[in-house]
Amino acid sequence: MTTSISTAHGAPLGGIDLVDGEDGPVLRLRGEIDTAAVAAWDAAGTSLDRAPVAVDVSGTTFLDCRGLRLLVRATEATRRTGRLPELRRPSRSVRRLVDLTGAAPLFATVA
Repeated sequence: MTTSISTAHGAPLGGIDLVDGEDGPVLRLRGEIDTAAVAAWDAAGTSLDRAPVAVDVSGTTFLDCRGLRLLVRATEATRRTGRLPELRRPSRSVRRLVDLTGAAPLFATVA
């Protein structure tokens, strides 16, 4: 399922979806992942019936604390199985947020 939010002009600001990857489900984020994007994801009633084994943030241009909380919450079930979810191709700003908040040990970062 894909959830996107748009400006009044229709240009997408951010999108979140769960896709099938080679190793299992991947939570894919694109654009600006902020309070509005997470609220749209939550409002869509999206259920993560499959725990993501990775989060692809390669297309993420902005991530705020609420977006990071979504990543941590969405991958919690994967960590409970003993597997460390991958954080794929984070930008410098995304990596900085993850490091500053102390969330780095929750993910295996893949460049």
